Amino acid sequence: MKKLTDKQKAQLWEKTRNENFQASRRLEGADIPLVTLSREDALTRIEQLRGHYER
Repeated sequence: MKKLTDKQKAQLWEKTRNENFQASRRLEGADIPLVTLSREDALTRIEQLRGHYER
């Protein structure tokens, strides 16, 4: 079995964290859709929101 690169480890950790968060929310009775964004998409969205709210 090949060892994972640091980038692959980070992606796996994020995926696992998101899945665990979704499962815990379902247990609490709140079912929200999973949002999957790449790092670049997330940073772009943050910049858009900053531009909107920091007028």
